Amino acid sequence: MNPNISAWRGGAIGAAAGAVVVALMFGLRLSAGIQALPDVAADAMTLVLPGSVFGFLIDRLQEYGRPSLLVGVAVGLVTLCGLLGAIAATRLARLGHLPRGGATAATLAVLTLPIVVLGAGEDAVGPAIATAAYWTLFAVLLEVGLSPAAARPLVAQNATERRALLLGAGAIAGLWLATYLGGRLVRAASLGGTRPTVAATPPPAPSAPTAVATEVTPVDAFPGLKGITTTKDFYVITKNGLDDPTIDAGRWRLQVGGQRPYALGYDELRGLPVYEAPRTLECISNIVGGSLISTAVFSGPPLKDLLERAGLPTGTQEIRFNCADGYTESLPMDAALDPTTIVAHTMNGEPLSKEHGFPARLLLSGHKDAFVRTFSRLDLPQDGAVVPAGGAYPFIRGVGYAGSRGISKVEISFDSGKTWDATQLRRVLPRDNWMPFTYVWTPPGPGAYEVVVRAYDGDGLVQDAAEHDSFPDGATGLHRTSIKVA
Repeated sequence: MNPNISAWRGGAIGAAAGAVVVALMFGLRLSAGIQALPDVAADAMTLVLPGSVFGFLIDRLQEYGRPSLLVGVAVGLVTLCGLLGAIAATRLARLGHLPRGGATAATLAVLTLPIVVLGAGEDAVGPAIATAAYWTLFAVLLEVGLSPAAARPLVAQNATERRALLLGAGAIAGLWLATYLGGRLVRAASLGGTRPTVAATPPPAPSAPTAVATEVTPVDAFPGLKGITTTKDFYVITKNGLDDPTIDAGRWRLQVGGQRPYALGYDELRGLPVYEAPRTLECISNIVGGSLISTAVFSGPPLKDLLERAGLPTGTQEIRFNCADGYTESLPMDAALDPTTIVAHTMNGEPLSKEHGFPARLLLSGHKDAFVRTFSRLDLPQDGAVVPAGGAYPFIRGVGYAGSRGISKVEISFDSGKTWDATQLRRVLPRDNWMPFTYVWTPPGPGAYEVVVRAYDGDGLVQDAAEHDSFPDGATGLHRTSIKVA
């Protein structure tokens, strides 16, 4: 026991020990796949937060949501450890090392194990054991740091205390955590999706057009438009706290249950006849004018073929899927047996990347249980752009989307919605994908303009203009962009 340590000193020792343990949690999760508190705490928080609060946060954070949650979990755990270190150094200073360490570990277990059980559900045993082991290690490190022996010189004739080793280890662990979690936030910026139209054909620099140019009908500014997002620009939103699982294709097996259950290896799956088609995917949390929507060409065998080979038991109503990252989902029979529902292994002609579900992912079209809000987005010109005055401006482009209902019309307004004009729909993709549109505009004169777009679905219903967050059933509102004509 050492009753002479201040609360601040005890807090620093506790925070250092906590940083070492939290860094170990992240490190072993990344290197050995040992699921522990940072993973499941993030899952638990998404379950306990009221839907309106969760929707508000995810609408504003978007692709930064999960990384920000991880940063909050890490900071919260280190702070909690620092607080317990201060309490152990002062209020519990007269207890023996064993009772005090036991009380510290027990307190952390009581506070965190319910979160582990909530977040991991049926698979909570492993994470619970790992969490208990981590808190035991923290208690040992804390007691070592608070012990009288830790106050002795590190070497003879040196004023540096032995506990400086723990404090230094804590600083290194904190630096690694800041680097890793900061990197996750930076990486999120590149995974949230981009607007593929932005770089396709940049608008010209503002300049005064010649008199002849104003009389010539502009050529197509976007020839060869395909409406396909490159794989590197396709948005990524993941449920996994730290990283998506790394799958060994040579050992992976697709297990298919039924009356005649069987398993397929990766090469066997790729050798089956495939259905290939473009698919537009949109995150349920995509905001008005947001980038969490992309289109790519996916291919893979129809799920229907795999299920029929296994033989469906009489009375089957749903098909359940269990994934390598612990995610589970089920599909009604009509969706599962739709010939366009596929087990995709290829994206834009290449094997799926890890971020997009390697080795295989389930893709379906027109899921009847999911209502898709009519969506439109202006990609060019971007907010704040300067458009040259005096002639026709053909560099206007965007997309509309309404799921399986398709898009029948997209309109554009340059006076904040007072008047509207129809754009040119570029019917380069099947009906259930997004619809690229273009427009040629002759500005009436220099000045500031608010550009608004709105889409009509295949049934002729106009996009909802009322502004609402994505919770509970999708964001609504019209995408607005401010530009200047000069």
